[in-house]
Amino acid sequence: MKIRFRVLTSVIALSICLTGLAFAYQINFGALMEDTVFEENVSFGAMRRSTLSRRPIQIPKAYGRLITITTSNAGTTLWFESQEGLIRNVNLDGAVPLVIERKGELN
Repeated sequence: MKIRFRVLTSVIALSICLTGLAFAYQINFGALMEDTVFEENVSFGAMRRSTLSRRPIQIPKAYGRLITITTSNAGTTLWFESQEGLIRNVNLDGAVPLVIERKGELN
């Protein structure tokens, strides 16, 4: 009985930890982070070509229109205003180049 209880407790604890890690990995303050990389080829003439890597993120359209962007030592914050007048923020790492897609819905 004790062994069964310990195994069950361990399985539940592991499930909670893994779920928490998956959630934290995918959503960061309202933005869905993807673990893929978006490659951009940039050219400034024949001899000046470069490939830039950007991390794609998704921000729900329902957050509304972007009203301002603020920066600090901790990162960059995008501020959105919805049609209902709600103000939402999305915190980003300012050092990471991004591609922002506006898709997804609020539930």
